[in-house]
Amino acid sequence: MNHATPDREPVPIILDTDIGEDIDDILVLAVALNSPEFEVLAVTTVDGDTSARSRITRRITSAFGRGKIPVVAGYPRSMPEGDEPVPPLTSVTQNAVAPTEDGLPAGCESAADELIARLATAQPGKVHLLTIGSMTNAGQALVRYPQTARNLAAILSNGGSFAPGRKTAIGWNLRYDPAAVAVVARSEASWVLLSESLGIPPLTVDDVEAIRTRGLETTDALWVAIQEWRENKPECNAESLPHMADLNTLAWLLGGYLDVRPGQAYIEVGPRGQRASLRVEDAATGPHLLGWSVRPEQRDRLHDLYMQRLLAEPIAKREKTG
Repeated sequence: MNHATPDREPVPIILDTDIGEDIDDILVLAVALNSPEFEVLAVTTVDGDTSARSRITRRITSAFGRGKIPVVAGYPRSMPEGDEPVPPLTSVTQNAVAPTEDGLPAGCESAADELIARLATAQPGKVHLLTIGSMTNAGQALVRYPQTARNLAAILSNGGSFAPGRKTAIGWNLRYDPAAVAVVARSEASWVLLSESLGIPPLTVDDVEAIRTRGLETTDALWVAIQEWRENKPECNAESLPHMADLNTLAWLLGGYLDVRPGQAYIEVGPRGQRASLRVEDAATGPHLLGWSVRPEQRDRLHDLYMQRLLAEPIAKREKTG
């Protein structure tokens, strides 16, 4: 598996996200857009009010000078319920980042699964699909466009909580659409499943203050998102510090930060209304890769790298002035 390093071409990625549901998705997008190791080909939003999630995404891509990146409002409902629209959801907690379409670049009219399949076909074996929300778009792409499994370099998913010697728990990103997870797990696609509890430290008080006072269009948008997350996420308060769980996916692509081993992930889907379960096992021959933890000596380095990217002048704007 090829990881990005400074002497290699940027890794092409598609970010599949329920941005607006929690704070770390917006941080993943910001870091990916401002990292020379990655080329963000597209962003697909998933689950519930995907149009609102698309607006949030386009506000951030525009702030980073990347408004031409295709952003698709993907599947609002879990498999196999189809793509019928859902009413606006108050659970999109960062809606203040982009409450209307005013001033935003247009969204992409393609379907999420078709766009994923097309981009993977254009660069076979190179494109990584990062799922940091419900896995519905990924599951639909593999079912409707079977060649996608062979064309993607890998599907990277953040979900579950597991580590050697500890009981495994299924995470929200897998729980939202277990049928789609089962499709991915049983497909020909290379699947990298990362534990949500890898150990990347959350932002500190000083980090949040640095974002608040940096004075860039990008950091101003992040600060608005942090404030609304604190106000509207039930478990948060005015002092809550943003976690960085979904940035696990970028850490794996950067290479050298995570303890990742071959293994097998089993998803058990019960009757409707019954929570699915996750089981992971070491397996020398795969078929999956399991990310157990951040290497302890790399935690602070990774945290500092992410903060550097969040606070830096946008790459796209530096290139125009340079």
